[in-house]
Amino acid sequence: MSKKVLPGVAGLPPLTQVPGTGTRVGHGRLAHGRLHLLLTLDSLVVVLISVNRKAGGTLAFVADDQFLRWVEVNNMVLGLCTVLLYHLVAVHLVNDSPHRRRGAPLALGVLFTAGAYVYALSLGDHEITNYLHGRFCSESLPTICRVVAFNDDVFSDVVFLAGFTLLNTTLMVTQLLFPTDRAPRPWDNVLITVNALFIGAGITANLAFEKAGFDPFVVGATAVFALVLLRVSPRQPVLLAPLFAHLAEWATTNLNKVERARDDYETDSAR
Repeated sequence: MSKKVLPGVAGLPPLTQVPGTGTRVGHGRLAHGRLHLLLTLDSLVVVLISVNRKAGGTLAFVADDQFLRWVEVNNMVLGLCTVLLYHLVAVHLVNDSPHRRRGAPLALGVLFTAGAYVYALSLGDHEITNYLHGRFCSESLPTICRVVAFNDDVFSDVVFLAGFTLLNTTLMVTQLLFPTDRAPRPWDNVLITVNALFIGAGITANLAFEKAGFDPFVVGATAVFALVLLRVSPRQPVLLAPLFAHLAEWATTNLNKVERARDDYETDSAR
């Protein structure tokens, strides 16, 4: 079967459509098996990111000159895996849908590329400054350490959330413009929920303790956006997954911040 590549721009990730991939009927207990595989791999990457950050074994230096630790290098590699999986999900949604929208893949390719660039920029800034901040600036704050700390705790977090929002928006808008014709079956909903909870837990482990404090607002807005799109195009799996994941993460992050605020209040009152 010949594959037609939709019009794009050099350097942008192509979103492809395969002729004859219109209305299909899922077999067995699942209507979206390939999508579940991609979402499961995404969940695995999120779990590995959390393990990488929390495991003590990744704090060893990569080389004798101690330019970085394995935790920073692993995070950069896992970030690449995240972007690749997002791209594969977007391509799958376009190929799997019976709908064809001329020009939409080009716009989505631009949006995805912008999100991938900003996301990579945040990792490059955060991983380096996080290493320098933790190793050299924990006890004193000369001017250079204040710059490093701001990049580590605030700027890289803002840039990360921008990339996070662009990538998630790309997937959700792709699902809206290229909806599936197969309603999720009960086992589809189970797997979507399980993957969403894993992703939500991983995001919580990585973002809930950041100092910038923007995270709950961005995650909450993403969940609301997914809910709005679900009202427009109900029962679309890639709209259900971020809704469940971001609602779980938003609730957990806010509970954690309330708990921390209460502990700080009790500590100040005891003085």
